[in-house]
Amino acid sequence: MIVEITTYKTAKNVTHEELLLASKAFNKDYCSKCKGLISRQFLKTEDGYMDIFVWKSKEDVEKVQKTFMENEDAMKFARLTDTTSLTMENYEVLEAYDFNN
Repeated sequence: MIVEITTYKTAKNVTHEELLLASKAFNKDYCSKCKGLISRQFLKTEDGYMDIFVWKSKEDVEKVQKTFMENEDAMKFARLTDTTSLTMENYEVLEAYDFNN
C-alpha cells in the first residue's frame, strides 16, 4: 500500500465552506472512481489543508497522478487550491495496525 500526503492552501477568495462543499463533490465525482484508492481523509491544518490518501499500489497512485490534470471533476477541486503551496509525498506502508480500544 501507498500513503499519499498532500498539503495545500486555498486559492485567493475561496472560503472554508466552499472548499468543504467542493471536497464532498471531489469524493463523489472523482475519488470514488479512482482505481486502487482505498480511502481519503480531508484535514484542516494550522495553515491550510491536508489530504491523506491510501492506495492499493504504487502503480495505482502513479496512474492517477499522471491523469489528474486531464479530469474535469478533479480540476474543479484543484482550481480552489493555491498550486504554489501544494506539496505531495508518497510513502510505502510497511505495516498497518488497527486498534479498537
